[in-house]
Amino acid sequence: MTMLLPWLFALLTVALADQVCYQPFGCFQSDGKEIKTPQTPDVVNTHFKVFNRQHQTTPYYNLGGSNWLGSMNKLDSHLDPSKKTKILVHGFLGNGDNDWIRDTTKALLKKGDFNIIVVDWRGGSQWPYEQAAGNSILVGEELAVLLSYIHSSGHINYADVHIIGHSLGAQIAAQAGESTLGKIGRITALDPADPGFSGKALDKRLDKSDALFVDVIHSDGSHFNLLSGFGTKDAVGDIDFYPNGGEHQPGCSEKPVGSALNGILHGSFGNAVDSFSCSHSRAHQYFLESLTSSCKFYGHQCASTSDFSAGKCLGCPAHGCPVMGYDADQTQARGSFYLATSTSAPFCGKEYYVEVHVSHALHTTYGELFVTLIGTRGTSEELKFSKLLRYYHRDDVEKNVISTHKDIGVVSQVKVRFVRGHDLHALGAAHEILIGKVLVESTENPNVQVKICGHDAHIHERNTITLSSHTGC
Repeated sequence: MTMLLPWLFALLTVALADQVCYQPFGCFQSDGKEIKTPQTPDVVNTHFKVFNRQHQTTPYYNLGGSNWLGSMNKLDSHLDPSKKTKILVHGFLGNGDNDWIRDTTKALLKKGDFNIIVVDWRGGSQWPYEQAAGNSILVGEELAVLLSYIHSSGHINYADVHIIGHSLGAQIAAQAGESTLGKIGRITALDPADPGFSGKALDKRLDKSDALFVDVIHSDGSHFNLLSGFGTKDAVGDIDFYPNGGEHQPGCSEKPVGSALNGILHGSFGNAVDSFSCSHSRAHQYFLESLTSSCKFYGHQCASTSDFSAGKCLGCPAHGCPVMGYDADQTQARGSFYLATSTSAPFCGKEYYVEVHVSHALHTTYGELFVTLIGTRGTSEELKFSKLLRYYHRDDVEKNVISTHKDIGVVSQVKVRFVRGHDLHALGAAHEILIGKVLVESTENPNVQVKICGHDAHIHERNTITLSSHTGC
């Protein structure tokens, strides 16, 4: 029995280590896999920074430190109860000084005269992810305690609170909403974190019961592989938007490791980080643009990404399409909505459905296509057409909805560029592609389709050809 005591003590220690309690925030458990128990509040070191129209770049008041609970009453003189409150929460590896937080704060204050609270939990948001995920649950409870206090003190109505969270910040918003019984007015979830949360019980992750209205922008919902897929693909809100299918955003590298190494070799660690987080970060970029641009990100209700890419969900109903971003709450529509964006800012633009028909004479090749649309009012920027590197076989038809910055009018010509892959998949693949024809239609006028004939045009790797014939195909 004496020999068993050390083993029993070790097992008891592990069991106790799987749960920690930090009052008044509650007790927290590890799931044993993807979410660790949170570190202490002193380590996470959450700060709540208050901004307003008179203080847009530096906080009007900064509530934080080891005794912030005892200082909550100081918020009373720094929050205007007549104004609505916007709360911004950064995600994994982020902090309250991130550019998107600063820029969104300014854009919101230009949009309206709000109380702004930035939740800065940089002490707990760093590597490893499993620890940051555990810390985020604590931060959600801290935010809930803060909201409960300023609600009970008469300085906010829950219904006037709008929490905007990215990545783990969206799950923090969800935890705060759950703990305030879903009374929060709105949660905007910007690519809510997937690892450790998807598949969990509703009270452990974001869902539409966490606020009176929950809108979601999905931008990195591919399968998680430590390099991409940080966001959930699941529809978890009242309205879920899937720009470019909710994954592999145009303009972001398909091979983040290579792009990151290139950034490091050229002395840019920031660019290296961006390579890993590009698609994940697009969600907050889209939201910011929705605040600053007159262009609207109209979403099209659709059953799936493949249906949208196949042109089955073009146009808008009589009551109009809902708008992704800040104005998402200006609609009664509910469900999943799809749209296309351009490859670089400004991301909002004119959408076109395009079909590229490969020639029957093609020998199998491997790569991707880029197109430039030429219309009666101008020429688009070059647009990434293929979602991913792929094989092309004879008579293949590739379909996609793409978006251009410019209003180019009625399309009359199209430039097509072929980029051949150079990994193992390309072994034995032809060094060119043959185009039979290209079909183009605007999503604003889906009943008018322009046919442009390729006549089996040969496009060699990295070359571009302009197609302008409208007959003979």
